[in-house]
Amino acid sequence: MNKLALALALSALGLAACSTASGPTYSASELQPRDGVRTFQVDCHGLLSGPQTCMNAARKICGEQPVRVADSAHALRNHADPATLVFQCGAAPAEMAAAAAPVPTPAPAAVEHVNLAGDALFATGQATLTPAARASLDKLLSEREDHTYTEVTVTGYTDSAGSDAANLALSKRRADVVARYLHAHGLKAHTMAVAGRGSADPVGSNATAEGRAANRRVEISLKR
Repeated sequence: MNKLALALALSALGLAACSTASGPTYSASELQPRDGVRTFQVDCHGLLSGPQTCMNAARKICGEQPVRVADSAHALRNHADPATLVFQCGAAPAEMAAAAAPVPTPAPAAVEHVNLAGDALFATGQATLTPAARASLDKLLSEREDHTYTEVTVTGYTDSAGSDAANLALSKRRADVVARYLHAHGLKAHTMAVAGRGSADPVGSNATAEGRAANRRVEISLKR
């Protein structure tokens, strides 16, 4: 073969190597899409195959997009090309999101508890607020004037002196008086509930004056 013929042969080989069809150094084909992405295969079993043959062919096919190896018949050893290269063009899609963690249960709504207790709140056997009781409620209102609550519950209690029926009615009246005062003086709440529990749920011993005073109380729960 003269020099001119040899040059023409090399030129032809170079052109074939740039093709996405086939050539002396490799053959290329398009496979079925994987996950909706075009997928190609390059086989580098030609007599003239050499280092980087498959990757160079893949780069030619992908153009300006990066080559993303999808599979290879033989692992790359000592920087040699795999005999068969399956690839896609373009950046890798985002990794599948890890299995979604269970949606966390919302934290329970914050609830404030205020306990108004003692003889200073009401006269014995009465449901009329004393000046001390009004002062305590005014302080509560002042500290919460910027708050809005979804639910406010006012619950009245008594000590064990007297009948259960009388104590139940008295505790309800006292709770109602407190709730009305809070509402009239600007406590912001979507709903306000009132309950009387009589002498139930004592917080002190009814055998002592101190314990009975602690049991005569009004509890206010404020839920955000």
